[in-house]
Amino acid sequence: MEQIVLTQAAPSDAAAILDITKEAFGLYAQEIRKRENVEALHETLDDVLSDINNKHVYLAKIDGETVGSVRFAVLEDGIASLSRFAMRTDARDLGIGGLLLEKVRLGCIDLGVRAIVLHTASKMRSTVAFYLKNGYYIHSISRDKDYIRALMVNELVEMDELFDYEKYVGVPHD
Repeated sequence: MEQIVLTQAAPSDAAAILDITKEAFGLYAQEIRKRENVEALHETLDDVLSDINNKHVYLAKIDGETVGSVRFAVLEDGIASLSRFAMRTDARDLGIGGLLLEKVRLGCIDLGVRAIVLHTASKMRSTVAFYLKNGYYIHSISRDKDYIRALMVNELVEMDELFDYEKYVGVPHD
């Protein structure tokens, strides 16, 4: 490994992003045993291209080869929604995922974002632990996808503990 580069995705990166997403979320689906409910597995090249054009999409590359990707959109009130965080299996445990999340955090700070939110399967202890290690906390849980998902939050500025993050990420609530 000679060079790690974190960069903004271009349309020419879409196929590599789709491949990494399918690999990572295939493993996610196996773990939660709910393959049909994992939207990332039904994504198309056009979906990825749309995200590249309409969201912030970052890549991690090792020696020019894409090994990870992540997407986020800035929503109302300075809340960013992170999605499709994916790393190639052989690139895990190298610390690159943490670097990619830090790139997102710094990008969000530059954009005036107050907090970053994401969902992950609460059953996936290693994934939850990864986000906790990188500054997120579990805000709430939901069953809206036929499995239990944790809503994870990384507050970039001090927020009210009872702030209603669910309304920004489409989780049904009372």
